[in-house]
Amino acid sequence: IVKLSIISLINKEKLSSIIKFMNDNSDEYNYFKKIGWNLKNIESQFNKVNNYSIGYFKANHLVGLLIGDAIKNEKDYDLELHILFVSKEQRRKQIATKLLNYIETNTIKFSQIFIEVAEDNLDAISFYQKNNFVFLNFRHNYYRYNDKNIHAKCFIKKINHE
Repeated sequence: IVKLSIISLINKEKLSSIIKFMNDNSDEYNYFKKIGWNLKNIESQFNKVNNYSIGYFKANHLVGLLIGDAIKNEKDYDLELHILFVSKEQRRKQIATKLLNYIETNTIKFSQIFIEVAEDNLDAISFYQKNNFVFLNFRHNYYRYNDKNIHAKCFIKKINHE
């Protein structure tokens, strides 16, 4: 049986897929809830004019999620990436990389991607570095969870359209 995989834009019409995705991955997704990405905040994100969110679907099931903002710059757009999350059983299958690659080749012309990562999230930092993100700066005490302040490491990836 061939399982069809597809990347598509996500908005509030796909909220039921997101709820199921969050519930199916509640242990791992809890991290994002702790830093402010509960269902209410995701719904608010989808109501924003500049929401740019995509999902990776396998056999009509959401297995990877990217949530961000498209921000107009001088000639193109920047993407401020808020969440990039792949369900645990689908990791190490290049899904997050495919979502990033989709951003670079889709109809909106992004010239750079920004991401902030908690400095203790070493797996994410390693992933972004492998995907050509470059360290930009620190945001001190940017995150707060488990009664601790955590610095954010800010990364940028420039996209060359030549």
